[in-house]
Amino acid sequence: MKALHSNILMLMDNIINKIAANIHAFSVSDRAFTRCRKLNAVDLIKLILNMGAGSLNMEIFHAFSDMNLRMTASAFEQQKAKLKLECFK
Repeated sequence: MKALHSNILMLMDNIINKIAANIHAFSVSDRAFTRCRKLNAVDLIKLILNMGAGSLNMEIFHAFSDMNLRMTASAFEQQKAKLKLECFK
């Protein structure tokens, strides 16, 4: 059963990496995700998929325990607004 879980996680990572490699097809602007930010496309998608029922600030806190890597809820929302819904289909 453990092998099945690791295969699923590897498949999800591969899909997310393919999306990130072609992020312009899944973003609202050609200029989105071009600058180096704390929250890149891969981390943004993984964070969205791993979120629970907690508040946004608590979800960010749990996902990024290192204070230097953590972003504000506003920064998360701004990055999330750059993604099209097709990214998650």
